[in-house]
Amino acid sequence: MARLANLTDRGYETQRLLRDVFFSLIIEKGYERVSIKDITARANIDRTTFYLHFKDKDDLFEKCQRFIVDELMELRERSAGPYPGITITFEHMAHNAEAYRAIWRSGSFGASANAFHEYIAQSMVPVLEPILRENGIADSSLPAPLAHYLTGALQGLSRWWLEAGMPKSPEAMARLFLALAKNGIVSLSIKA
Repeated sequence: MARLANLTDRGYETQRLLRDVFFSLIIEKGYERVSIKDITARANIDRTTFYLHFKDKDDLFEKCQRFIVDELMELRERSAGPYPGITITFEHMAHNAEAYRAIWRSGSFGASANAFHEYIAQSMVPVLEPILRENGIADSSLPAPLAHYLTGALQGLSRWWLEAGMPKSPEAMARLFLALAKNGIVSLSIKA
């Protein structure tokens, strides 16, 4: 997440602080109204420290989004069982609700929203390839568009869930998403 090549524990802590402050400010004020001055004042750091870590607010936002996805993918890799990544995804969202709310609420900002969607979709392709094979679908052109489709569906479903105050458990949301996704995958094997 850093511009600096070798971060110390303090450097990682500074980045975590900036990320948390930034997400809080987005929830309070909206992405466009948050300034570097707001971020540094709330974090109680000087602008020089901010610029050691990030080029600008957009760079901070993009790296915050990537951090969230990378953290989620790392958790998913350590999980076991059939389709555990879906449950872990919703558990991660519940645990990091403010961060996800900030990201979803800022989703209308063109390049940033597209970069986040693309990063998630790229991360999903290697997950989908074995699932498709398990379902007897050998078309190598399908993982990328399917990843984009599922990313959009996941974003929409999770945004609703978070904004509605998480009325269902992460496990219930995972079952719902999985049921929708599986029916979509199965329909791919039916030739019209």
